[in-house]
Amino acid sequence: MIYIFLIISSFIILACIYFILSPFFLTKKNDGEKVDGIEDEVTLEAIYRAVNELEMDYLMKKVNEEHYLQLKEEYQLLAANMMKQMGVKKKKRSQPKHTDHLELELLAELHKLRKQEG
Repeated sequence: MIYIFLIISSFIILACIYFILSPFFLTKKNDGEKVDGIEDEVTLEAIYRAVNELEMDYLMKKVNEEHYLQLKEEYQLLAANMMKQMGVKKKKRSQPKHTDHLELELLAELHKLRKQEG
């Protein structure tokens, strides 16, 4: 009977050791995979978060003023370029159609009629 308890307790101890040590080995593999699988697309939210973190670091005196201003300007330029690209994409998508032209003519005619009545 004692041998059964020894075997069971040894399995429990080995399982505990496995669960305690396995995250240390798994994170090293996952970190390497994350570096290889970095997304090429950067979102505006990510840029805003980076600027916010940079400002927090500056306020906590982790970053000197010169470095802070340089990085902040780079992030702002990156955000401005992304906004320009998004604006160009939206303009390409919303090219005026023939119906848009007709709607403008209708609105102009309605405006003329309202002026004549009033």
